Amino acid sequence: MDRLSTSLLMLFTGLGACAAETVPMPQWQRHFDAQGVKGTFVLFEPMQDRYRVLDTARAERRFLPASTFKIANALIGLEVGSIADENEVFRWDGKPKPYAAWERDQTLETGMRDSVTWMFQEVARRTGKARMREWLERLEYGNQDMSGGIDHFWLQGGLRISAMEQVRFLHRLAEGRLPMTQRAQRLVRQALVVEKTRSWTLYAKTGTVTTGKDAVMWWVGWIERKGRPQAYFAMNFTPRPGTTPADRLEIGRGVLREAGVL
Repeated sequence: MDRLSTSLLMLFTGLGACAAETVPMPQWQRHFDAQGVKGTFVLFEPMQDRYRVLDTARAERRFLPASTFKIANALIGLEVGSIADENEVFRWDGKPKPYAAWERDQTLETGMRDSVTWMFQEVARRTGKARMREWLERLEYGNQDMSGGIDHFWLQGGLRISAMEQVRFLHRLAEGRLPMTQRAQRLVRQALVVEKTRSWTLYAKTGTVTTGKDAVMWWVGWIERKGRPQAYFAMNFTPRPGTTPADRLEIGRGVLREAGVL
């Protein structure tokens, strides 16, 4: 293919990627109002080539990814060998942790399921700054800012990502289109399964910053039916004092049910 043909192909591909319809969904606000919080919800339905969005301005605003970054961290770790495979055991150091589920040895599946921060901090340290920076650029992950330390930049450092960017990232992961091995993408997808029924499979990850000006709660993922992703979603909101993980799921599942995808 000559240079002109390649340029035209890239142009039309870019135009196609931007052609998805965006439908404002102000009625979803009631789910957030019920918990006394303000936030955004992005739902992308690939079969309809449609985004349904609550608060389009906030959907483009970047926030700390918190533990949703474990998705990218795991992908990079598998790619560079910081995680050998899904069976590698990360040993608990025997010291008290904030949650009982963290006070045991971990694998990729349990570390993702229970959002075990110490395990993924170890993964990031093994990866190191140079390789982490290289892969954040390759993955086009948010603002790619690693300030704050190799094992804290996604928790209280400079890294930021928007709900729209989360959805686009998950879309590529679910379809195996990230610029990395299919093995890494497959193992991370498997680790993200949180619920499976006869009709659908839910892949998801939470993230939380509870205090300060950067406080945010995330829930991101996708729903698969008959082996095909039906809808991708990313929700974030600013928690109030007393907001609980149960509140987050009440909001998120409420929107997904109203949208007819869960």
